Amino acid sequence: MDYQQNWKKIKEIVNSTPMPEASDTLFLFGGGLMGALAVSVLKDELEIIAVCDNDTEKQNLTIEGLPCISPQKLSDYKNPFVFISTVKYYPVIHQQLTTMGVRHCCLDAYVVRQHLAEFETVFQMLDNESRRVYAGILLCRVSGDVSDAEKYCCDNQYFCLPKFRYIHNEKGAFVDCGAFVGDTLEEMVKRSLGTAPKLYAFEPGERAFDALKKRTSFLCDIWAIEPERIICEKAGVGEKRGYLSFREYTTDLAGMSFTDIDTSTKNAGAEIVDLDSYFTEKQEENISFIKADIEGSEWAMLRGAKGTIQRCKPKLAICVYHSIYDFFRIPLFLKNLVPEYQFMVRHHGDWDEETVLYCFISERK
Repeated sequence: MDYQQNWKKIKEIVNSTPMPEASDTLFLFGGGLMGALAVSVLKDELEIIAVCDNDTEKQNLTIEGLPCISPQKLSDYKNPFVFISTVKYYPVIHQQLTTMGVRHCCLDAYVVRQHLAEFETVFQMLDNESRRVYAGILLCRVSGDVSDAEKYCCDNQYFCLPKFRYIHNEKGAFVDCGAFVGDTLEEMVKRSLGTAPKLYAFEPGERAFDALKKRTSFLCDIWAIEPERIICEKAGVGEKRGYLSFREYTTDLAGMSFTDIDTSTKNAGAEIVDLDSYFTEKQEENISFIKADIEGSEWAMLRGAKGTIQRCKPKLAICVYHSIYDFFRIPLFLKNLVPEYQFMVRHHGDWDEETVLYCFISERK
């Protein structure tokens, strides 16, 4: 089967990937959202001293506490080694660094090599179609060639599987983390035939939240839903309550992301809530479905929802594409929380983005 061949290719690629040496000075290439998310994880295990990027507008910025420099500055350092964080532009950057004589590797290949046993464990937990998608997308990411990603793409993100396609008559509430302008919330209403007892929508962005509120009012009108059944919160979702700033270089309406680095003097932020304490205060005892696409905060959100997930065992549709670490740490974390969970993986984009982990219990009592 092709997924077995792809898994073999993944192992071959990561085992032949150049690795940094003790004497190397480490850098990360890519000052966008994916690069920032990578730095936020890697800084705890590797001594990366700077981010580099070809975009002159990013150069001289500070990204997750690290300076952003031009690639030409790499020659000022002894034994530079670069992790390339952007899969989409990997071929171009690979050629650029090769021409410069700078040693480098694909960040995703490095992470898969370092955590191959964990990836293998997740791979073995999946059904055959999910293995095909999981191995296919991982191969695209570790090889730096996303041209085959569309082969694994399917429609109806968050609702493509039978257990997620028909969600009417569920007894618990639906939760949309990263509701944006309410497009997924509207789909939840349609697919539940307006029967969800409560719908919670979390969106921290000012403009997106305004659009969400307008759509919510419209949905209440056309589906004859009592307004109190749809609760919109202008907040992000994380591990604990607090306030976080937006990354100043991810201000796109659909791509706003939080940082724990203090940038409050430069940019606005938003309140953060954790689902466990939030639903305790709301006295919401039953949650049926949680969807999350929150620009890299999915890992934090799940840790802040441990009690809710263990108690309610809801269906989950969680984006894992923002960080290569989420491909293994999120399913392993959830399997530990709820051993009965079954996992499926589907991909919903033409590139390396929009990979979703679906979790559910086969027989719900």
